[in-house]
Amino acid sequence: MTCTPLTHTARRWQLRYRLMPTRVMRRTWFAVASAAMCLAGCVGSSTNESLATTTVEEVVVTTTETPSTTTTTTTTLPVVAGDCTVSFALEVGSTSDEVMCLERHLNDRGWLSESPNDEFDEATRVAVRTFQANHDPKLEIVIDGIAGQQTLELLGLWLEPPPPEPDVATCEGLGDAAVLDREFQRAWLCADDAIIHVFPVTTAWDQPDPGDYEVEQRSLEASSILTGSYSEMSHFVVFTYGKFQGARVGFHSVPIYPGGEYVQPLESVGTPELRGDSNGCIRALPEDAEKVWDHLDFGAIVRVIS
Repeated sequence: MTCTPLTHTARRWQLRYRLMPTRVMRRTWFAVASAAMCLAGCVGSSTNESLATTTVEEVVVTTTETPSTTTTTTTTLPVVAGDCTVSFALEVGSTSDEVMCLERHLNDRGWLSESPNDEFDEATRVAVRTFQANHDPKLEIVIDGIAGQQTLELLGLWLEPPPPEPDVATCEGLGDAAVLDREFQRAWLCADDAIIHVFPVTTAWDQPDPGDYEVEQRSLEASSILTGSYSEMSHFVVFTYGKFQGARVGFHSVPIYPGGEYVQPLESVGTPELRGDSNGCIRALPEDAEKVWDHLDFGAIVRVIS
């Protein structure tokens, strides 16, 4: 607040104040004091407003845009035996996940220097050919740059392809019959030109030969010593005879030794590993052997396709 000198009028009031009685003086003094305070306040307020200064600062904000950067990280999976498989031959022009599988294993073993991908190109062919050429000649590997079954087996990548679906055409015109597919260790029952039941079997390697046969004999219970030990089987449906020993050949249940043990684990029936475990007959699971027995009567056709 700024003090302002008293004006002429204010001095006159000061003189009157000295000549006034005490009671009047007090009232007058209060009035003068109030007026002075108001005047001082007004002056102070005016002075403050006149001295107030508004300062405006200009703030400049600069925004810097940084181009976004995309980083691609390639993770190479560790190569582990059996982590992938191939079920068909691969050659130049092949494009598939199986090619990636092949190239990963070739790269891991040092035969392929390029990064693995899903395209079988010239570099892949050279790598396969080099791999083939660096093996024992006694293995008689064909050095052709094609990753076939033999090459893939050496790499530990080969997996037998799944068998094709049973061909319904094999049942046409047979009536109530059975079809035997030795190649894929399976058989199926036919009725009204349709396949009504497919089941696994275990057979010999080289018999019975492909062709059509008729059911000749049926034995609910039978026995054999062809495995070198006595065993018994049930639901024996005979349709031919062995090429080498002349023994009866047909469908029957998996034989059982006198002690109650099956001659082969039931879960192994139909697996390629057990093909040839039989001398000629067609071993079936007990429940499937019973179905064959119920379905095939004397004279029914059994068609062997492989």
